Amino acid sequence: MKKQVYCLGLVLLCLSAPVYPQSLRWYKGNTHCHTTNSDGDALPHRVVRWYHDHGYNFVVISDHDFLTETAFLDADPKDEFILIPGVEISDSFEGIPIHVNAINVHEVILPRHGESIRETLQNDIDAVVAGGGLAQINHPNWRWAFTDEEMSQLRDVRLFEIYNFSTNCNNFGAGGRPGMEAVWDRMLSRGFLIYGVASDDAHDYSGEYNRRRSNPGTGWIMVRSEKLSPEAVTGALSRGDFYATTGVLLKDLRVSDERIALEIEPESDWAYTTRFIGRNGEILKEVFGTEAAYDFRGDELYVRARVFASSGEFACIQPVFLKR
Repeated sequence: MKKQVYCLGLVLLCLSAPVYPQSLRWYKGNTHCHTTNSDGDALPHRVVRWYHDHGYNFVVISDHDFLTETAFLDADPKDEFILIPGVEISDSFEGIPIHVNAINVHEVILPRHGESIRETLQNDIDAVVAGGGLAQINHPNWRWAFTDEEMSQLRDVRLFEIYNFSTNCNNFGAGGRPGMEAVWDRMLSRGFLIYGVASDDAHDYSGEYNRRRSNPGTGWIMVRSEKLSPEAVTGALSRGDFYATTGVLLKDLRVSDERIALEIEPESDWAYTTRFIGRNGEILKEVFGTEAAYDFRGDELYVRARVFASSGEFACIQPVFLKR
């Protein structure tokens, strides 16, 4: 019998991935939000309270070019909620916005600049890594800033936002421009391994909630980890042991050397469609219902999954690479 494993990188038929311990759990979190320490409309303690009260297990406060102190914001160190320190590095090149999150850093990291979009991105990523943090590329389609061409040339980065529900982030393709999932497939089809994050990039915690405001709770990630700590969460993120969602939740997600299988947590009377997607965004298989599986052929290059609900909510599962 094949052992159940999760594929964590560019591996051949997933043979080097570890077996899941029984102690792994799913944790709900957000890697990108703001307070009054940059351009949010709520004080840090009110931001923390919002996420705590809405069932999150962790949040990264990522104020622009400012490290918000988290040590005294977590009121109960014994509950199942933690804060992970972070900074959003707000750089630019010739007026083009280039933003990189520094996750789990303990000193502010300021923009490093560069002589091109790619060099600016790389310099900021290098600064995050040198500071002991995990780098995340934020909202590439905000003001149509940069594309898969620049990102596919980068090193030491494994996270980028495929969905950022702040204002004007252009998550979906239109007008001849690609949406973020299409950008993701272009990078993956080049053999570039990168994992997709959903975030709310919240700025607006008070007043009306609508699509033209940067409200909290619109997109998040579910991370699988043995424990809830900054180190464990960032470790799982760097391995791709998480999925991005706007509301669809999974009971289980399993990958062996032969297949990927998932089970959806049903909600109300929602109907579900799961699409397994491969090279160049090709739909390899479509399955209806709360359980779906795909058996690897071996020539797909990669396989990822997207679960769509009749409510309009969805989840994106990280890619499994089958060959270099």
